[in-house]
Amino acid sequence: MASSKAKPLSLEDCRCLLCMEFLIEPITLPCNHTVCKSCFKALLRKTNLSCPFCRSLISSWARHHIHINSLINKELWGRLQTQYPEECRHRLSGEELSTFVFNDDPPIRRKE
Repeated sequence: MASSKAKPLSLEDCRCLLCMEFLIEPITLPCNHTVCKSCFKALLRKTNLSCPFCRSLISSWARHHIHINSLINKELWGRLQTQYPEECRHRLSGEELSTFVFNDDPPIRRKE
């Protein structure tokens, strides 16, 4: 019987593949690629709105979801906040997380 609990996210799963930072307010595009909200806002400034990974057009989808205020993947965002509260807090406060090592282990700071 399948478990109803989702598999824990690794830190690598929590990285925005555009900015390479910890995902904050993740937005999952219709093609299932996920970016952080700040990277999505940067995509909106482009005239040809498409997924930066597979180039699927997302302009109609984006207009619809902006209009109904449902861009953020709330399920994923909740999991990120539950599993990695410190990383979320740091990113939301504007602190850089680039000193964290992204791997499957708990986050550790690199020696500077």
